[in-house]
Amino acid sequence: MSSLIHPTALVSEGASLGSNVVVGPYAIIGPEVKIADNNRINAHAVIEGRTTLGEGNSVHSFAVVGGIPQDLKYDDEPAELIIGKN
Repeated sequence: MSSLIHPTALVSEGASLGSNVVVGPYAIIGPEVKIADNNRINAHAVIEGRTTLGEGNSVHSFAVVGGIPQDLKYDDEPAELIIGKN
């Protein structure tokens, strides 16, 4: 099954979406994001940065995933988020 992307969602060029990925209304997916098969990105969720989602995950509405670290020691060095399967 191919992916289902709501017309109001913003999926950047360069983003990689697997099959059977559902992207809800007003969701935003950045250019370095890789989303494996069978994921659900709910309405208004934001996935940015160098982020990889394994198979079978769900990102809930209004969540922000892959943004810059909130650790006060973060000094603009490269960061990456990898979320595994399920």
